[in-house]
Formats: sequence, structure tokens, C-alpha cells
Amino acid sequence: MFRILYIIITYIARLLLPVAGLFVKKAKTFNQERKNSQKVPIAKKKYWIHCASLGEYEMAIPIISELLKSNLLDDILITFFSPSGYTQAIKGPHSSSIMYLPIDQLSLVKQFYKDYAPQKAIFIRYDFWFNFIHEGQKRGIDFYLINGRFQGDHFILTTSGKPYLRLIKNFKKIYTSDEASAKILNTHTVAAEFSGDTRYDRVAEIVNSAPEYPDIADFIGSRKLLVVGSSWEEEEELIHQLLQDKPQNLAILIVPHDIKRSDKIVAQLKPYSPKKYTEQDFSLADDVLIVNTIGMLSGLYRYADFALVGGGFSGALHNILEPAVWGCHLFFGPRTQKFPEAQNFVEAGFAHKIESAEKWIDLLSNLLHTEDALTTNKTKAKVYCESMMGSTSHISQDIG
Repeated sequence: MFRILYIIITYIARLLLPVAGLFVKKAKTFNQERKNSQKVPIAKKKYWIHCASLGEYEMAIPIISELLKSNLLDDILITFFSPSGYTQAIKGPHSSSIMYLPIDQLSLVKQFYKDYAPQKAIFIRYDFWFNFIHEGQKRGIDFYLINGRFQGDHFILTTSGKPYLRLIKNFKKIYTSDEASAKILNTHTVAAEFSGDTRYDRVAEIVNSAPEYPDIADFIGSRKLLVVGSSWEEEEELIHQLLQDKPQNLAILIVPHDIKRSDKIVAQLKPYSPKKYTEQDFSLADDVLIVNTIGMLSGLYRYADFALVGGGFSGALHNILEPAVWGCHLFFGPRTQKFPEAQNFVEAGFAHKIESAEKWIDLLSNLLHTEDALTTNKTKAKVYCESMMGSTSHISQDIG
């Protein structure tokens, strides 16, 4: 009964999408992006990798790189649901194998399998499309889930999610990024294995290829460095309060999430004479530098002693693995429920959630003036990240 109802709903939903585009901006963008997107040439594929969006693609990149050691890019099909993921990934090295996943309507699903007939389907993190999985399993395709993460109240584990639970029980293997998820799935008789998070292998790749910035090194000199990465207003206000306390021996780099806000940040911090990176008029005499260009952040962390990562006050924490892998002591806002790695970092001793500006400033000041404690915490970050690497190789060998 569920499957029949689902088929009817997805059929109606596809018919209504153009109508929704007349009234809803996101729906209009969704329709236009898909209409103007490329379709990968029809050919049988060995691997089909599905990513909901850009974050999942970042998790998939290490797996793709490993598979490409013994396969051609033409052997792999990479699909996206979200325009934000597709529009970024299509600019990269895997562009010829990238396309949107068709709407989960039965006729489109059947045409997809007729066109590409993948031998193995690899889903990243989530995005379980019922018709795609059901029809794929009927055709004998092996399904895998990588970097799975589940809580006890996950939809699939509820009464209404039972049809999906039956599907994932037939996955060849589910690899989770944390031990708790594997245990939860095992209690529901799902073949799940804790393998670790492929993002650690991804950030290791970034470290190995990240450029150096001699002008940034000159700006820092012998001072300690605080990088404020992907900042929002809350993090910038913390910096404002920190500067009022006149920290000694500290340089600050602010890399806003939206570089269009750079002038606003300069105005907010005007009493402290911040400089903008693109104007190239900064020096060792300056305390605050606004990096008003994109693409530098992951490499800038190499110079950091501390990283204040944006998004933790809104519940949309940005990437904290990138600074951790360089050996930074991390700070972030308190709303990290959706990011278990944040709590893991806190428990490992190299990260702190910010409870108040006053407590944060005191903690930062203490670390600034306690060299041994700071060095120990930075070492903890590197050692922890190194211990989490290697899942990609294990998973790739297992999938074959």
C-alpha cells in the first residue's frame, strides 16, 4: 500500500513542480537549474554515487579518488539532488560524470536504470529515494551507504519509516561515521559498521595540496594567530569584544562567510584599524586583517594557533575538521547538536563551546600566556585527526 501511495504522490509532485515555480522562488530555481543542466551520455556504469548536496560531495571525493586508481571516470556516475551541490561540483575535475538525479517518479527511475544500469550504488550520508532504491534492488544492484549518521528518533527507525527500514536492511553494507549510529542500526538488525568519517581523509588531501601565503606569514610575524573562519555577525561581535580587552601578541584574520559583508566588518571594527586583504596595505603593525576573497580559508588554517569557526550560534556550524587537521585549538558557538564531531573535539580536549564572551576571552587569554597548554592542545588536535584517517581505503577495498 505504501509503495502505491508513494508512486501516486511522486507522480503528482512532478506535475505540480512547474506550477510551484510560478509562486515559490526556490522551486523556480530548482526547475530552471535542472532544465539547463547536462545529462551524462548514456552508457552502462560500474559505480553510481549519489550526493544530496555539496557537503556530501566533499565526503564522496576521497572515495571517488580511490576508485579512480583502478577505474576510469567514465565508469562512475555522480548524481546530485540539490542545485547548490551540482553547480559547484560541475566546475571540478569530475564534471563529465555529473548530473542531477531525476525526480523519484517511477517512469523516470526505470529510464535511469535502462540508461545507466549501475552495478553498485553508493549513497552518501542520507537522501533515501524510495523508488530508486526499490527498483535498483529489484535489478540486483548492490547498495551501500557511506558516512551514515543516525539518531534513535531518525525517521527510518519510526513506525512510519518502516518501508524505508526494510529497504536499507537490504543494503549490502552501511558504513557509519560514528559508533553510536552503527549500534543504533544494529539493534534494528541492519548490517551497519562503524568505519569512520571520510571527511578526515578529504581534509588530509587539502593539507597536502594547500598553498602557502608568505604575505600572511609576514603579517603574523612571531605573534599567535586567531583565524575566524566562515564568520557571521555573532563571531564578529565576539572579536569586537575581544579587541576591547586589548589582547597582546595576537594577530586576527577574519574570513567572513559572505565576503560582501567585509566593508560592514571594517566599519564595525573601525577603532582597531582593520585592513582588507585585497588592498595589500597590511603589515606586521596591524592587528586585524579581513580576508575579503574566497578560496583561501583551508590554507590559512596552517598558520593558526586558534580557530573560531562560524555558524555555531545558529545551529549551522561550518567545517571544523579543516582547522583541526592543522592542529588548531577550536572555538565555536553552543548549538552543535547536529555536529557530533564538535562534542568529540571538546571531549578530546582541543575545542571549547563558547558559553559567554567573558569566559571565552578569559580562556583565550590564558592559553595565549600558557605556551605549554596551548602546544599540548594543538598536538591533541593533530593526533586525533590522524587517528580518524583511513576509512576511505577500507571502504573502497570492501566495496571493490
